[in-house]
Amino acid sequence: MRVPWRSDKANATAASSGAARREEKLSLAQIAQIVGLPEERLAQISQLIASGTLPEEQMGPMVHMAHGKGLETEQIMQMMRSLGVPEDRIARVLASQGLATPEQVRAAEEERRRANRARLVRKAFIVLFWLAVWEIADRVVDNRLILAGPIRTIQALVEQLAQSDFWMICLASTGRIALGFLLSFSVGILLALVASKVRLVREFLDPLMSLLKTIPMVSFIIMLLIWVGNQALTVYLSFLIVLPLIYINMLTGFDHVDKQMLEMAHAFGLSPWRRFMYVYRPAFMPFLLSSCKMSIGMSWKAGVMAEVLATPKPSIGKEMMEAKTFLATPDLFAWTVVVIVLSLVFEKAFMELLKRAARPMGGMLGRKD
Repeated sequence: MRVPWRSDKANATAASSGAARREEKLSLAQIAQIVGLPEERLAQISQLIASGTLPEEQMGPMVHMAHGKGLETEQIMQMMRSLGVPEDRIARVLASQGLATPEQVRAAEEERRRANRARLVRKAFIVLFWLAVWEIADRVVDNRLILAGPIRTIQALVEQLAQSDFWMICLASTGRIALGFLLSFSVGILLALVASKVRLVREFLDPLMSLLKTIPMVSFIIMLLIWVGNQALTVYLSFLIVLPLIYINMLTGFDHVDKQMLEMAHAFGLSPWRRFMYVYRPAFMPFLLSSCKMSIGMSWKAGVMAEVLATPKPSIGKEMMEAKTFLATPDLFAWTVVVIVLSLVFEKAFMELLKRAARPMGGMLGRKD
């Protein structure tokens, strides 16, 4: 296959070994040794690339610096692939530094589109395969008290959608779980910020967070039922389950702040707010993004479990419990689908907001506070 950013002569001489080099991956330690950057800094860059929050405008100077150190274009491409940069972005960044032509960029983007189409077809085939297996299993069992296939589940879901209180139930459950998650998100960030500054606070919070991580979820539910009742149980449980994860990851992010950047910010007289935005924020955002991606799913699992046991009104958990009581398996599967859809929508929306907050804001440095 033609490598789009090599010359024809280079393609002719490297045809036999190009594919092998294309698949070869470099470790962070190898890349750090080649470019002369700390491995921790490269790990942060890799996390930003994986989360899609590192703009091409910032990749350009890095590529220019690597090229200025005598690295060949192929070596730079190999390092960028090892860090997880997509092929089309590699081509655009190289073009911005005069290392690739517009035709090569278009070829890379066309290759990316073909790869995306193939990936979508493959995913669709896999989903259809498992739906078919699910439906066949339902037909073989042929007992709606035990199993409901996708057709029966869709029928039950349509019936639930026709109910007048369907959206009220979804909104109530989403509101409780979202409130618990947002509380843990805010409190976890504030506690981590204080703990990173005050050693004594950190020492007092460490055993508490370890305890919250190890207490079984059922114990939380029983205790909270006694303390706060069934209506507020979902909020408190989501808060307690997610808080340690947000706190620990944020604390790790604050610990990874570049000390030299802090000294530079102090030397230039940046205000505390600007230091937070331009020094601390780039350091902790990769950790915050990864922790939120995990904790949102945990908050939904914990929240729905709390609703099933506490049955607050209205709630999805109460509807699930009623479906179990009356052996309405299709309804149980339908509400499970609703939970999956709501959690995915909430995760996509919240992660998009976080990615926007992680974008570079260097253009605002020259403005007044």
